[in-house]
Amino acid sequence: MDFNIRLENLIEEKNVSQKQLAIDMHVSKSTINGYITGYREPDFEMLVRLAIYLDSSTDYLLGLSDEKKPAPSTLDADEAELIRLYRTLIPKQKSIVKRQVKFFHEHPEDR
Repeated sequence: MDFNIRLENLIEEKNVSQKQLAIDMHVSKSTINGYITGYREPDFEMLVRLAIYLDSSTDYLLGLSDEKKPAPSTLDADEAELIRLYRTLIPKQKSIVKRQVKFFHEHPEDR
């Protein structure tokens, strides 16, 4: 099965619209539509972000595996959720988050 078909199936399973996915991925709706129609392909960073968002593995999206879910994690649910959300951010947003976390480490009295 091709990437575009797997992507479309995962989007339907998650019950999210292309418009909402585009908003959440910080891309245009036409970009998402291009992935689904096979006109475009995501770069590596976007592939990872899509897999995380759709709770899938990159191997599944690429057709290298029939296992949809990524390998189980040793993280607790809160840690996994933070990482999942962080990975969907654009670089500028990631930088802001890192600065905030560093601030908390430098000011333990504020915890």
